[in-house]
Amino acid sequence: MAGKCNRSKLINKTCCKKFLLVVAGLALVYGLWATGELFADPPFVIHYGLNDSHGRSWVRENSEGVVGIITFQHFEGSDDEGTLLYKTISADNSETSEPVTTGRRLEKSVLLYDALDNPHIFVARSNDTDQVIDHYFKNNGAEWQSETIIHFYNEGGKFIYELSADKGPDHSFHLLILKTRSDVDSDDFMDAWMDSYLYHLTNATGHWEKEWVHHYDSPYTYDMCIKSSIRQDMKVDRHGFVHVAFGLQIRGSVDPSRLMYATNKTGTWQIETALNNDHGQVDDAGWFPSLGLDSHDVPHIACIYINRVLTHSATYSKLLLLKRLGAGHWRSDVVADSDDGYYGADGRNYTGALCHLVFDSDDTPHVIFSDIASTHYQWQQENVGNIRYGVYRDGRWNLDTIYRQPLPQGFYDAVEMLWICLIVSPLSDAIHVIGQEIDVRGEGDYSCRLIEFAWSGDPPKANGKIGRVPHDP
Repeated sequence: MAGKCNRSKLINKTCCKKFLLVVAGLALVYGLWATGELFADPPFVIHYGLNDSHGRSWVRENSEGVVGIITFQHFEGSDDEGTLLYKTISADNSETSEPVTTGRRLEKSVLLYDALDNPHIFVARSNDTDQVIDHYFKNNGAEWQSETIIHFYNEGGKFIYELSADKGPDHSFHLLILKTRSDVDSDDFMDAWMDSYLYHLTNATGHWEKEWVHHYDSPYTYDMCIKSSIRQDMKVDRHGFVHVAFGLQIRGSVDPSRLMYATNKTGTWQIETALNNDHGQVDDAGWFPSLGLDSHDVPHIACIYINRVLTHSATYSKLLLLKRLGAGHWRSDVVADSDDGYYGADGRNYTGALCHLVFDSDDTPHVIFSDIASTHYQWQQENVGNIRYGVYRDGRWNLDTIYRQPLPQGFYDAVEMLWICLIVSPLSDAIHVIGQEIDVRGEGDYSCRLIEFAWSGDPPKANGKIGRVPHDP
């Protein structure tokens, strides 16, 4: 690779305290409701906004090498109102930031660029009577404009829980929308995952069209156990066909989960199992799925496999890379099965959270991920920390930790990662990692900040030290 240029810095520091909804009267919680056991000290805390996911679609690179980022910055003192910001980092390291709109609960927002590199932002909003996708766009540096591209009117449920996006080879836009029967951050928290609907929305025909992909039970909401979740991903191949990965909870006496794959290549949606819970009857197969296509449009999925005992406590989580060999046939290889310095009292066999898989122009897979600190406080709870980067070369995975965080002191006393995104530029050998770090100081006291790492050549190394980005106040 030509040259080396390493950079890491703080992009901004934003206050984004989340509204904490204390749910009283709910004694059956994830892991133990299947066994009939009760926690001694209900209620527990639900974190508004943290588990509502926009996956990895909030960071994009355009055709000129400009990295675009969208974030939601809460107003000071507000639980749910704030400003949606559009930020850019140019190839010369110059940065811009501008407001797009203001409003309530704008976390579920995704970014795409059109053929002229104009930014397009899609934002999901939900209430008890309607669920919409708003489209914000600007042309040639003009002011932001907006339109509502779809009204659901409670079709498929009353809440848009997750939003993913990709662009087709004809520069058409594609959205993957997960709908649940109610607002997950509500009194229906325990059951909102049941009877979910997955939709594909596109303007490939010249106008927006919606199609139903699957009706299923989506994975649980894990607010009391982990602060971030990603349940789905989507990619559009070079022929315009759509590929989808999504988690499915198997409702029953023990409720394991498995990872599903769907595609519309045949003209109708075909669905198959990509990863099953083969090692344990209560295991979770395929958390944090990240879908990537190589140059031959062969699907690959990075995800984690979690082995659990019958009471649902996890004994390990490892990062896997799946490759589709043919219809219904997938190969699974281990990328990482232990942490690199971020861990909890349950041991050192927990890693792979927030993984993001990207193929470069030579079909080399790159992946970014975090370790998991698992500890039984009241029940098993997991902090997610460190940023680790892997690239597959010379027949093996080469792993480096590029950012370290201190060991968590408690579920509500930790510095950890909330989201991370990886960009491997097709225009150069530059690699960008954009992350949202959360500093948790208590159940109702935490803030987020945006951090960036960029390099060409060998990745930066944390060298065993807790990595604080330069210029951090």
